[in-house]
Amino acid sequence: MLSMFLIGAAVLLVVAAKYLYHPAERCPDCGLKREDNTPICECGWVFEFPEDDSPLEYGEPDEDASHL
Repeated sequence: MLSMFLIGAAVLLVVAAKYLYHPAERCPDCGLKREDNTPICECGWVFEFPEDDSPLEYGEPDEDASHL
Protein backbone atom coordinates (compact mmCIF):
# COMPACT_ATOMS: atom_id res chain seq x y z
CA MET A 1 0.00 0.00 0.00
CA LEU A 2 2.80 2.41 0.83
CA SER A 3 4.57 1.70 -2.45
CA MET A 4 1.43 2.58 -4.44
CA PHE A 5 1.17 5.86 -2.54
CA LEU A 6 4.82 6.70 -3.27
CA ILE A 7 4.44 5.89 -6.98
CA GLY A 8 1.29 8.02 -7.20
CA ALA A 9 2.99 10.91 -5.41
CA ALA A 10 6.00 10.65 -7.75
CA VAL A 11 3.74 10.72 -10.83
CA LEU A 12 1.86 13.76 -9.51
CA LEU A 13 5.14 15.51 -8.72
CA VAL A 14 6.49 14.90 -12.23
CA VAL A 15 3.27 16.09 -13.91
CA ALA A 16 3.12 19.22 -11.72
CA ALA A 17 6.78 20.01 -12.42
CA LYS A 18 6.22 19.62 -16.17
CA TYR A 19 3.38 22.14 -16.26
CA LEU A 20 4.72 24.62 -13.69
CA TYR A 21 8.30 24.96 -14.96
CA HIS A 22 8.68 27.57 -17.71
CA PRO A 23 12.32 28.03 -18.76
CA ALA A 24 13.49 31.40 -20.01
CA GLU A 25 13.70 31.75 -23.78
CA ARG A 26 17.30 31.94 -24.99
CA CYS A 27 18.80 33.13 -28.24
CA PRO A 28 19.85 30.12 -30.35
CA ASP A 29 22.68 32.13 -31.89
CA CYS A 30 24.52 33.58 -28.86
CA GLY A 31 22.72 31.90 -25.92
CA LEU A 32 21.71 35.11 -24.09
CA LYS A 33 18.47 35.00 -22.09
CA ARG A 34 15.62 37.00 -23.63
CA GLU A 35 14.75 39.84 -21.26
CA ASP A 36 11.64 42.02 -21.09
CA ASN A 37 10.08 40.28 -24.08
CA THR A 38 12.33 42.17 -26.50
CA PRO A 39 11.79 41.21 -30.16
CA ILE A 40 15.47 41.36 -31.21
CA CYS A 41 18.55 39.96 -29.42
CA GLU A 42 21.73 42.00 -28.98
CA CYS A 43 23.45 39.83 -31.60
CA GLY A 44 20.70 40.54 -34.16
CA TRP A 45 18.59 37.37 -33.82
CA VAL A 46 14.88 38.13 -34.36
CA PHE A 47 12.64 36.28 -31.87
CA GLU A 48 9.34 37.20 -33.50
CA PHE A 49 8.07 38.33 -36.88
CA PRO A 50 4.98 40.43 -37.66
CA GLU A 51 1.89 38.51 -38.71
CA ASP A 52 1.43 40.60 -41.84
CA ASP A 53 4.02 41.49 -44.45
CA SER A 54 4.98 44.80 -42.83
CA PRO A 55 8.72 45.38 -42.39
CA LEU A 56 10.36 45.09 -38.98
CA GLU A 57 10.78 48.53 -37.43
CA TYR A 58 12.25 48.46 -33.93
CA GLY A 59 14.27 51.11 -32.18
CA GLU A 60 15.11 54.56 -33.41
CA PRO A 61 14.66 55.24 -37.15
CA ASP A 62 17.82 55.78 -39.13
CA GLU A 63 18.38 59.32 -40.39
CA ASP A 64 19.70 58.07 -43.74
CA ALA A 65 16.64 55.87 -44.34
CA SER A 66 14.22 58.77 -43.92
CA HIS A 67 15.71 60.62 -46.91
CA LEU A 68 15.00 57.83 -49.38
